[in-house]
Amino acid sequence: MFGRSSKKRELEERIEELKRRIETLESEREALKRELAKERERGRKAKSELQEVEVLLKNAEKRVLTLENELKRLKEKQSEHASFKDVVTLRDTTSLELLSKIGSVRSKRRDLLTIYLGSGERVADLERSGEMPVLGEDLEHLLSRIESDTGIVVFHDVGRIFMNTLVAVPPFPLDTSGWRVDTTFDTDPLERLILKDRTICILLSHAGETFIGVSNRDGFLEDTIVRSSVKEKHTKGGWSQKRFSRLREEDIRNHISKVAETLAEIIERWRDSTEIIIAGGEYNLIRDVLEAYHDLPQLVRGIDARIGKDKGTIDEIRAKVWSLRWYVLG
Repeated sequence: MFGRSSKKRELEERIEELKRRIETLESEREALKRELAKERERGRKAKSELQEVEVLLKNAEKRVLTLENELKRLKEKQSEHASFKDVVTLRDTTSLELLSKIGSVRSKRRDLLTIYLGSGERVADLERSGEMPVLGEDLEHLLSRIESDTGIVVFHDVGRIFMNTLVAVPPFPLDTSGWRVDTTFDTDPLERLILKDRTICILLSHAGETFIGVSNRDGFLEDTIVRSSVKEKHTKGGWSQKRFSRLREEDIRNHISKVAETLAEIIERWRDSTEIIIAGGEYNLIRDVLEAYHDLPQLVRGIDARIGKDKGTIDEIRAKVWSLRWYVLG
């Protein structure tokens, strides 16, 4: 009997112990559920806050982009309003006088900047360009608008106290590039380029009339004018437009043939001393002709001169080729 009672108590105690354990586990489970619910609530709030932050961030990024575009537009508009104060073409002698005056400018501070840029070069391409005084967006924009196959020379007063910025487009390709900031402007390379004793071949071509000459700085060594009969325009009646165009093209081909023959004779006599061929006028007429002289440097220039037999007209052609174009920048 006593053995059975002992076993019963042990079982009852075991059951009570298990019940207490169950209660403890259930209590822990409820606590964990409450903690999990809190974490979920915090996570939901955090997710909501994160979404709000992301929306605010996207709106801020859009605003920044809008402001950047507006700033860019305003800068471009400002650059568009920036313009050259003046543009003049000066003969070589007058340009040398101007360079003499530029070279005479003195400053107590090293704030006179001279820049030599070859054809196709940018300021950023120059050695140690990062050390160069800042030109400003307007000035850089204006410099980028200057078209030149010979390069440009810039004379810039960094302090902007005394003079406007002057830019020269030389008549022949620059043989140097670089920059210098000093108490004076560096005019020597440009002066040497102008004064150099060089022999050049000049072609000023128009349909039916082409000037060919070999010149140095002092005057022409040889010159001639090739003339041909080329129909000028189609009038009402008579030939059809198609036939007229065909006949005109034939006239032009005959003229180009005569130009090629004459040029070949002149180049033959002066090839050894000719430094460069400069072509102006209707360049498309003589493009094919010049391909035969690919071994000689060639330069296409706008030569605003008429063709004539008198000495004054012929000298005007040479003077225009040796002239420099000057830009005055505010």
